[in-house]
Amino acid sequence: MTRPRRSASVSTIHRTCLILAVLLLMPAIPIAQAEGDPSLTWVDCWMGDKAGTLSASQQTDCDAHYSHAPTHRLYDLRWVFLDVDEDDVDPDWMNTQLNNLNAVFAPWNFQFQTKEIVIIPDAVAESDDYYEEWTLRDILPDLRAQLNLSDDEQTALSELKAELAARHVSQEELDNITLDEEYNTGAAFRLASRARSESITIVIRPSLDASGKSGGPSPEFQLSRGSGIELKSTLLNGDSLTTLPHEMGHFFGISHTHAPDYDGAEADFGYSQRWGRLAHDGEAIERVLGEDYSQPFGEPYVPYDASEQKLIEHQELMGEAFIWPIWEFLYSGDHLKLNSLAELIQEGEAGETIYRINFERNYESSSDDPLEWWGMNCVWNSSAAEGQCRYSEAPMIRLNHDHPTLKDVIFFENGTVSNLMSYITPPYEDVSSRRGITDTQLDMIRFTANAPMRLLLRNNCLGTDLCDSTDPPDETDPPDDEPDPDPGNDTGNQTDDGDGNATGNQTGCQEGDTRPASDGCNTCSCDAEGNWACTEMACVDEEPSPGSGGLPALGLLATLSMFGAASLLKRRRVEV
Repeated sequence: MTRPRRSASVSTIHRTCLILAVLLLMPAIPIAQAEGDPSLTWVDCWMGDKAGTLSASQQTDCDAHYSHAPTHRLYDLRWVFLDVDEDDVDPDWMNTQLNNLNAVFAPWNFQFQTKEIVIIPDAVAESDDYYEEWTLRDILPDLRAQLNLSDDEQTALSELKAELAARHVSQEELDNITLDEEYNTGAAFRLASRARSESITIVIRPSLDASGKSGGPSPEFQLSRGSGIELKSTLLNGDSLTTLPHEMGHFFGISHTHAPDYDGAEADFGYSQRWGRLAHDGEAIERVLGEDYSQPFGEPYVPYDASEQKLIEHQELMGEAFIWPIWEFLYSGDHLKLNSLAELIQEGEAGETIYRINFERNYESSSDDPLEWWGMNCVWNSSAAEGQCRYSEAPMIRLNHDHPTLKDVIFFENGTVSNLMSYITPPYEDVSSRRGITDTQLDMIRFTANAPMRLLLRNNCLGTDLCDSTDPPDETDPPDDEPDPDPGNDTGNQTDDGDGNATGNQTGCQEGDTRPASDGCNTCSCDAEGNWACTEMACVDEEPSPGSGGLPALGLLATLSMFGAASLLKRRRVEV
């Protein structure tokens, strides 16, 4: 159903009392940036270096901050509420979600802080039909609300393009943005998020057809299509803590531990098919892991002053890195644990059948015999009070959390914690019990954080003392409260069953070629110029009923990650 076009008049109301309500829940910490020019991002430094326009002081900052990967990251969040009344936005809810998010990501030195809150009670580009489209002219009220654009259409268009140009959207992309250009729901808010690419945008809306959606970045950073995290507004009415950290995992490139839609009681990985998805015939991943695939993945990073060839190689790796963390989420034979990617390749090339550890089984069978079990094979068994995974049938096999294929891969901390990217929810109170990851998942999170599109984000750790700690975690050791995790996850930054935002790689194809997109739920085809073009359907997270949760106590984690400065926190209610 096509929705009527709204009026273009926009009024912005600053709600001081509501800002104070948020701030009262936030411990005071130093302001990340002094008033004036904000710090440069990696992309600012990269573009300035290639254009030769960096000043001496900028060169010094770029050398200090972007010659190597950071050890700590602190990102700003923009909370954007579409078709949600301000009375339904409880500051406690946002702070509970933020505290939990920081508690989950703190062991990996990722932290988050609220920068801006935008509430649009009657948004234009909000529909339960993800493919319903509006012209840019139609959605200008939404863009005005988020970006403070002028009332006049042409002036607003010019201001929008200026915002995008300042964030290094290419001129070709800018030329394609007109008042008559059409955008669906996802493309509309992603356009706005691209104009605020220094922050992570979280969109909360009622018509989302899942509890959450998100995905990894495109290799190309000069596109006008930004990214973000979507949450269903019904989450505002509950105390679930599992969804936002899970979607943030997708945002930083890791995908589900499970694969859907298997009829059998075991899930064939399909080695040949997956290996065939490598975008550059394995050359990119081989550059990192070596010919025998035995080297550590590490943290690939492109210094701001590196050659363009280094950037191309990094972008190519984004099309193949999915194969690195996948091996530990697989088994062979009689539930035998794979010990390395090299072993996966060896057995796969030898024609051995490789199976997935975690999968979803269909509830219907092609035969007349009733199924002994269906649904997610890995679950929290409340009767036994432990995590288990089910396989086979007649008889069914149950493996508990300490089995070698499951321990520190699917289940952590004696089975009381599940993998961040699973749908398994052990009981929890203050912090989500879905918070475990493997070493190779962490490799992928850091690798994705180093992707150029993610380097548009401002890391508030750089050039400040916000991320200093009297006792910082040793990156070579596990957290004190968690055993040393084994590496590996069936996650992909850019291909396989991952949840990316319809991103393809870029070159090296023949017109008419097709392949799965990096997210596993879209399709890419090769155009006449030899470039991959992909459909843009966001990947869905429709999770089982979440566990219960409460309000975490404010402590050091929150102190390290939230502003206590009203000058940097904006909350707006916009009527369109």
